Amino acid sequence: CVSCCYGTEMLLLKNDVRRIVSLGFKEDFFTVRFRGFKKLRNSNGRCVFHDGEQCTIYPNRPFGCSLYPIIFDENLDHPVTDRLCPFRAEFPLSSKAGQESSKLHLKLTGERQANNNMKKRVEGSVRQ
Repeated sequence: CVSCCYGTEMLLLKNDVRRIVSLGFKEDFFTVRFRGFKKLRNSNGRCVFHDGEQCTIYPNRPFGCSLYPIIFDENLDHPVTDRLCPFRAEFPLSSKAGQESSKLHLKLTGERQANNNMKKRVEGSVRQ
């Protein structure tokens, strides 16, 4: 199933971006900014790396893609199986997957905070 590749909102870690850039892709080709994060760009309604049949970077896909359909629900403050996945019943939420999802969430929020702090420092130095 490739439902998750359509209209994707997959957030990217700095390591995801570096790994994909190392494959020869330009960052602005596959990322967009979203609420202080970088996320996968969509093209023709699907992830830019999905060719209509499969993921063209599957062995190097973002960490969040490898965990899916396990996601971190910020409202509940813990990992869950994404209700939008039509095959979620086939992917039980193991403790290992839950831990990995929580780590991903912490890394993403940490990177966003670091980016926001850097932006504030740059804006502060420009005003001076």
